[in-house]
Amino acid sequence: MTVSSAPNTAPKGSAPDPRNQILQFATGYMPAICLHTAAKLKIADLLAAGPRPVAELAWGAGGVNENALYRVLRALACIGVFTETAPGIFANTAASELLRAGTPGSLHEIVLWLADPFHLRVFAEFMHSVKTGATAVKKATGFEAFDYLQQDAAEHAVFNAAMTNLSAWLIGPVLEEYDFGGLGTLADVGGGHGFLLAAILQKHPGLRGIVCDLPDVVAGAKPRIDSLGLASRCEIAGGDFFQGVPPADSYVLKSVIHDWDDARSVAILKNCARAMRGSGGKVLLIEFVIDPGNEPSLAKWIDMEMLAMAGGRERTERDFAELFSQAGLRLARVVRTKSPYCVIEAVKA
Repeated sequence: MTVSSAPNTAPKGSAPDPRNQILQFATGYMPAICLHTAAKLKIADLLAAGPRPVAELAWGAGGVNENALYRVLRALACIGVFTETAPGIFANTAASELLRAGTPGSLHEIVLWLADPFHLRVFAEFMHSVKTGATAVKKATGFEAFDYLQQDAAEHAVFNAAMTNLSAWLIGPVLEEYDFGGLGTLADVGGGHGFLLAAILQKHPGLRGIVCDLPDVVAGAKPRIDSLGLASRCEIAGGDFFQGVPPADSYVLKSVIHDWDDARSVAILKNCARAMRGSGGKVLLIEFVIDPGNEPSLAKWIDMEMLAMAGGRERTERDFAELFSQAGLRLARVVRTKSPYCVIEAVKA
């Protein structure tokens, strides 16, 4: 059975037909799947040198079905991802350029994570989260997300690559808007492969750093730290941030607190507050901040990811202030950046 949108007969400049809107939203998973398909096949990379016919793209992508690939690219072109320059010939757009692997600003790995079969399996159980408040991932797999990733090496690799990709995307705007200089020794808690901390240390040669994460994760930071000549200024510390964090002058946590409920978020923040040397240090969160009102908001959609996958949540400025208060900290300011992320600065209360 096929469903076709009602024709848009509204006068030009008037509000869109709500029937078209609802049908478009109801098929919203289809663009995500097509994006994932194009990223997996590296179509944007195949188009790096210029427009190519779909027959060449199908061959270059490993011999996929030419007609099926054409239909996928035609659908993506209608939302600005690729463009059909002539019948059967496609080229990159500014949006599809972001699907190229390993290029500056690429979102390739993030797309592979957010729209992969594992996510579809989890979101098939989304109603469980709405009915119970519990995670859909536990219903789908029998494990909470991070426990599942620990026993699925392939999926864990996809996740880690996406987090590194995310750091590469946001680090420019964050470094542009927030001055990390003068923080002494900065510990990156949940720092993964050290992408964020390495960039901070490169910009601020007077800083020292510590990358902290689970031992099997943080081991991946050493090659980057060594290759950038930062080993003399950066330690690598394996551990569990629920058990404690290394002593440091200040702490930065990127996309960590949103993974956890309030009680566990407070536990992480308390560990940072306890371990922080002196009284002048800072705890810096790099997170989405949900603003009031009904304006379009990426943060509110990522909050659905947190509901289904992590058991955490995206938060308002007031929510962060309350978390800090329970951890012996005080919200000092929120620094907006040109990315969707903010730097949320706390000091000892």
